[in-house]
Amino acid sequence: MDLRTVQGQLGHASIVLSADTYTSVLPELYHEAAEATARLVLTTARTTARKVRRIRLPQT
Repeated sequence: MDLRTVQGQLGHASIVLSADTYTSVLPELYHEAAEATARLVLTTARTTARKVRRIRLPQT
């Protein structure tokens, strides 16, 4: 979850308290987010490449 959600769920008055307390778990979340983003980019690139191959421009 993002820090604002953690702050709200735990009732912290300041996001700084949430950040100072829970940033040790964030590197794993960053890694998971990076992997998900990479999957999305690769999937989109493959789909786009297939579409481009299907479009055959007339040769001049």
